[in-house]
Amino acid sequence: MILNACSTKPINPPILCPQTATCGDVNLQIHTNKDLAQALLKTQNMLQFCLLENNALKQCIDDFNKKEK
Repeated sequence: MILNACSTKPINPPILCPQTATCGDVNLQIHTNKDLAQALLKTQNMLQFCLLENNALKQCIDDFNKKEK
């Protein structure tokens, strides 16, 4: 028989997932139609990168939660 006061709580391991710090605003200076087109491409590329980063983080957390069950 184990007494609760005498036992220690199990230590939960930390979630080891990649840090996400690169997803953010795109610095844009639009003066011409060319600038506008380039800004659109930069923004679309950043959005794709952010989606990829976000999905990787979600997958990492889901995998961790499955291991804990």
